[in-house]
Amino acid sequence: MNSKKGSSSVFLMVILGALVSIALLLIYSVRDYSVASRADGVINLAGDSLMSEFDYYVQKEYGLFILSGSDSQLTRKLRSYVGYSLDDMEDVKVEDVNVSGSRFSVVNKELIEEQIIEHMKLTEAEGLLKAAVGGDKKEENMMEERSLRDGPTVVSLPSGMVPGKKLTTLAAEIAESVTDAEEAFREGTEKYLMNCYIMMYFNNRTRQNDAEHFFRNEAEYILAGELSDRKNEKRVEIALKAMRFPLNLAHIYSDSEKNAATMAMAQMMTPGAGAAATQAALAATWAYAEADNDVELLMQGNKVPLIKDKTTWAIDLNSAVEGIFGGTVRPAMEKGYDYEKYLQIMLFFQDENIRTARILDLIQINCRKNYNRNFIIQEYSSGVTIEARVNGKRFRYEKQY
Repeated sequence: MNSKKGSSSVFLMVILGALVSIALLLIYSVRDYSVASRADGVINLAGDSLMSEFDYYVQKEYGLFILSGSDSQLTRKLRSYVGYSLDDMEDVKVEDVNVSGSRFSVVNKELIEEQIIEHMKLTEAEGLLKAAVGGDKKEENMMEERSLRDGPTVVSLPSGMVPGKKLTTLAAEIAESVTDAEEAFREGTEKYLMNCYIMMYFNNRTRQNDAEHFFRNEAEYILAGELSDRKNEKRVEIALKAMRFPLNLAHIYSDSEKNAATMAMAQMMTPGAGAAATQAALAATWAYAEADNDVELLMQGNKVPLIKDKTTWAIDLNSAVEGIFGGTVRPAMEKGYDYEKYLQIMLFFQDENIRTARILDLIQINCRKNYNRNFIIQEYSSGVTIEARVNGKRFRYEKQY
């Protein structure tokens, strides 16, 4: 009998010990989970606090969220935020905290493009896009021409290591694929929104968006990449002529009257077998004279169509050959695209990497002029990677604007 009671007691003690062990295991597990959950919340919130320290000036002026600081600086900030909440907790040991912005560096132009596109989609949704870039009402650009000579600013420009295509080559390619030019104005596309961003935030020869910016011709800078307003304007002017010339030449050969007029003059000048070569030279002279006049019309705020007809042709053959126009000649009808629209066409065909890099160039140039003399945009990031270890448990987060 006593033997049975002893066995029962031992059995109960074993069961009780097991239950106590399970209870203790559950208590420690819940405690570990609670600490981990608390640490997760604190580190996550600290990361959000870090992200809230974006550059307010850049956000206000350009709609972009970027964060300054080296990895060591960002790590020290986050460590102080985490320590404020966790260092006084009993049995909680923050073993390691690291922050890196390298994955989200502003040098990664795709991330900046994404931000720009999202910003412009929001602008479009708020009904502000057409008012900003689509209206005819715009402030005339009265700024003085400038040249950038500041060495530290020049050598640190993001576009310095990005190869760009010669602008006249780009213009000739546009003329060859002119039927695709309409895509530049198809609303809602990413390239259209990028163009709208440029027209909304940066100056050009015919529109002044911000008199405090360094360059007068900023959209032209994005296309040409020269360090002076005058050179950028000249390169765009040459590119416009390079675009207009083959389009005008094609019109001359496709128009029976103009084709006949060049042949008649060629036969008068060089009768016989040489007439064909003379006709080609006359047609080229006429097309270039018309292109030169086209650019003058655009610079004066008028419109020029991509593909011309009889009503939009301005220069007659005799005036083209003699080189006497008496100033800018207006066609019988004005229609087509203005100077800004031609800029948008060229921007549409421009390489995306060089376009975005030069947008960042302008942001840096203007920030160094108006806000922070030591501003270097390559020292900024659009997000961070956070890694931490608390009580042996690892935590990892990626936060991006």
